[in-house]
Amino acid sequence: MKDRLAGALRADIAILLALLGMVLSLSAAIAGRSLALPETWTASQLAALPTPTATEAAESLAGAAWWERVILATPALPPLPGLPKVGLGGAAAQAGVPVPLSVVSCSTPGVAIRRVITAKPGWWNLEGDAAIANLEYWKGEISADGQGWTMLYRSATAVHDGLLIEFNTRTVPRGTYLVRLTAVNRTGNYPPPCTIRITTG
Repeated sequence: MKDRLAGALRADIAILLALLGMVLSLSAAIAGRSLALPETWTASQLAALPTPTATEAAESLAGAAWWERVILATPALPPLPGLPKVGLGGAAAQAGVPVPLSVVSCSTPGVAIRRVITAKPGWWNLEGDAAIANLEYWKGEISADGQGWTMLYRSATAVHDGLLIEFNTRTVPRGTYLVRLTAVNRTGNYPPPCTIRITTG
């Protein structure tokens, strides 16, 4: 057993020395120098190498197969946590859910916001009527205080109990807002708008 281990170790050392000789020769050639090294090692030169002990030889053989102990499998990643469902106005984030609203004033026939329902996440659809005689255009506006109004949408096409405005609720902070619908006729006059109150968030 000792002889076999020692023989294996000598063979490994001979290969390593030969490789070292080639590396040194290549390095010297690159540097512009020549280095004379023996092309082969004689048996007497190898015999002059110190004989490893049984423990050293066993450790050398045990270490020779180190790659067999390397784990190449990709570890499984832990599952990702579930994403919470976002609520809009107390309703689940799914399409077609009614959003609570309160009517502030809405007395003009043909000008009405009848429903607010959820659409894709973060969006509400405002539905109703925008159809007066001699319609020039209609517009939807939003305000936090009833004083400064921001336009959400404007159109010259009459709407009869259909989609008026697609409202992105993420464009405003959470809170309570007034939304009004105004229809303007071709003379530039307009009847009282329809105003509702809604709460986002």
